[in-house]
Amino acid sequence: KSDVKLPEKTGEDLVSLVPYAEIPLLRKNWAPSPWWTDSHRAFLLDMRMTLTNMLPEFMDIETKGEYVGSELAQKVGATGILACLNGMACMGVAQKLKDEGKMTFPGGMEPKNFDLWHEYLANQEFARALPVGVRNGLSGGMSISMPAIATFWKDPRKDVVVEQIILGQKRSCLAISEPHAGSDVAKIVTMARKSKCGKYYIVNGIKKWITSGMNADLFSVAVRTGAGGAGGISFLLVDRNDPKTAGGVSVKHIKTSDAKAAATAWVYFDDCYVPVENLMGKENQGFKLIMANFNHERWLICAGVMGGIRVILKECFLWCMQREVFGKNLMSQPVIRNKLAKMIGSIESLEGYMESITYQMANMEHASAMTELGGPTAILKYQTTRIMTLVVDEACQLFGGRALTASGMGKNVEIIQRTYKFASILGGSEEIMADLGVRQALQFFPPDAKL
Repeated sequence: KSDVKLPEKTGEDLVSLVPYAEIPLLRKNWAPSPWWTDSHRAFLLDMRMTLTNMLPEFMDIETKGEYVGSELAQKVGATGILACLNGMACMGVAQKLKDEGKMTFPGGMEPKNFDLWHEYLANQEFARALPVGVRNGLSGGMSISMPAIATFWKDPRKDVVVEQIILGQKRSCLAISEPHAGSDVAKIVTMARKSKCGKYYIVNGIKKWITSGMNADLFSVAVRTGAGGAGGISFLLVDRNDPKTAGGVSVKHIKTSDAKAAATAWVYFDDCYVPVENLMGKENQGFKLIMANFNHERWLICAGVMGGIRVILKECFLWCMQREVFGKNLMSQPVIRNKLAKMIGSIESLEGYMESITYQMANMEHASAMTELGGPTAILKYQTTRIMTLVVDEACQLFGGRALTASGMGKNVEIIQRTYKFASILGGSEEIMADLGVRQALQFFPPDAKL
């Protein structure tokens, strides 16, 4: 009698054959776009396999209403995925960790060969694979704060801090929004004044809606060090583990539409002493750093939305093929096929738009990108969340009551219909994004142009 062992699944086995469920890179017989390589495909499939194997742990935390624990964060960090979500800014440190055997990397690639397209794929796949609360608890605060630390903080401790974050040993979050200042960053009132000895900033104020704030060790914080308006804002790194700082920082959970795992928080600073060495950039010049960080944050949000809505499109296809109404499956109805056509057309056009902006980010000179891409990225975010609204609305109509039920075949639609407005508001609301995009375009309007 011989033992029969079934072959193990590979990443290729996880590629869906449902029409439009995958990006063009993974479609059979589709020619790859010039920017995609075999490295990108191998990277994506290995990351999908890793996350699929960990999915039961993610779902357990999401459904039990727990925070993401340090042990799970470190487990994900050891795979290199947290580094991938943070992107190009941390790859030097990631290469060192891989060389030391402290970290593997998706697809077996070397971090030094990681590019912006790998980062794009990583954030799409992470959103596609994980329940939204756990995703935000693991990466929602980190991926919009750690790149700022890696880019703008010039302290010699920087690489050690980055290493701790991408290994999941410490958590970071971005603390900009306040009860009276959301998209209008120039109106923040959290104050930071110098101590008499000159060695500390003393921070007082409140931050609100801070993703991952309940778990965070490190806060990238917008503070006011000067006069009103954008010119008086500085960017500080607040380390909650610093004994001098710890007593001045406290957090409180905010219950939102998202799961508890997202760890959304109030953050209170009460005579919080922060070493002057933790200033990122120069005093009173933090606004431009925050705006530069926002461009990357908005792009990340768009990548995540793309991953999420493709899953929903796939599930709508599957549901319409199997659900029977009045003796026929839903797909036999022209009105249903019309709904799917709207979803497909919107998602496919958005993929092209997203890849176009990503190509410019990857190839444009940095100085030009700072001036040229702020407006287009804002419009991209506006268009992305508008399309997400359309897709979620149509998905709810197709799934009916199951779209409102937090279990069963419609559970993923229920999650996204409950949380999709986060992307529309966080990182800059749709109205602000639309206005910013047009105002930026007007800066380049030729003065002699006429009909």
